[in-house]
Amino acid sequence: MNGNEKTNAPATNPATLTSSRLHDLVLDHMLENPTLFLINETTKVNTLDHFRGVLDSLVKMAHQIATESLVNRQHLSPLPTFDGSIDTDPDADDSGQRYELRYRLVEQIGDAEPHSDNVMTAEEAQELYGDSFIDTYWGKLGEHCPRRVTTPGNRTLWFSVVRYPVLDQPDHANKNRSAVTPGPR
Repeated sequence: MNGNEKTNAPATNPATLTSSRLHDLVLDHMLENPTLFLINETTKVNTLDHFRGVLDSLVKMAHQIATESLVNRQHLSPLPTFDGSIDTDPDADDSGQRYELRYRLVEQIGDAEPHSDNVMTAEEAQELYGDSFIDTYWGKLGEHCPRRVTTPGNRTLWFSVVRYPVLDQPDHANKNRSAVTPGPR
């Protein structure tokens, strides 16, 4: 390749889940769990309990990384906003915005317009519905979505996962936040 040819890689908008971001996620996880990763000789540690604790913490971190990777790299269901919708294609977003995975549940009765459209964090969905329900209808990473469930009484529930803007990013990454602020349909 000579110096006059262009590459297809975007120079000004790197992927939101970079090696640096991955490093920061792992470091943050270790700092949040120092008793699992820093053991001194004066501390009495039950080896099996320590192993379970490390395993549980690594599974939690792996889900966080997989979720962030999925939501910033894969096509998900569109999410309506005040001025349109959040694109289902992460490659179409050149704002540098980072997204997180949210669980969406739309409820419709008969042929009427949906009367309920809820978008929840994983914690909110877990608190409302529990792990078993999430695993059955959405899947922790949205692997069952989109899913349509019809109940007696002509009620239809639509389960999907959507990308939702992370609102705690530095200001330079949020320059277009108002253009993607989710809102009612």
